[in-house]
Amino acid sequence: MFFLDLEDGSSIFVDANIFIYHFSQKSKFNPASSNFLERVEKRNINGITSTSIVQEATHRMMIMEAATILPDIKPKDIVKYLKVHPHIVKKLVNHQCIPEKISSFNLEIISPDINTIERSQQMKRQYGFLSNDALSLQIMKDLKINNLASNDSDFERVNFIKLYKPSISTELQG
Repeated sequence: MFFLDLEDGSSIFVDANIFIYHFSQKSKFNPASSNFLERVEKRNINGITSTSIVQEATHRMMIMEAATILPDIKPKDIVKYLKVHPHIVKKLVNHQCIPEKISSFNLEIISPDINTIERSQQMKRQYGFLSNDALSLQIMKDLKINNLASNDSDFERVNFIKLYKPSISTELQG
């Protein structure tokens, strides 16, 4: 399913990659993701995400920013490089506005507690998810949210959610 298939008034959990596409002007999924987040901002859709998703999106945008100023460093080596060169991290400033921008979308941002994190371990065992995806799934289950905005196909194997993905050209109209 695509974002346009989601009815107004629906509640949906928003995964990090949707924010990444929105903030990445050159992404082929930027128009669809930006239009989707505009619907959330206008409160046509009830958007929910978590602090861990906001942090993940911020971190990934920092790495993308670093890649633009460190063209000679292989993408897989950027994190290791930044850990050894903190003076470069201090120069990375564009990503620092990401949390504030995400909060401006009128999303409900959930801060999971330790019990939620502990229960999310079951999602790893049941679906084979990594930690952040398992936590998102547990939050969705706890809040009885069945809709997920993500381009992560791993979520297709979860029977209690409907996955809504960005499209490339059919969602260019607002």
